[in-house]
Amino acid sequence: MNRKEQLRNHIEKERTILNRLLAGGANVEEIYAQSRVVDALIEQYEDVK
Repeated sequence: MNRKEQLRNHIEKERTILNRLLAGGANVEEIYAQSRVVDALIEQYEDVK
């Protein structure tokens, strides 16, 4: 599996966590922190050639 595929899988895993936090009514700080994780991974994904 190449780097781009690994990042895509990691993004989906972290996005699932974010969706669970949103659906479960987690506090804003937890949701924000998780969204930052997803954003950082997306940036890494976009930088991979």
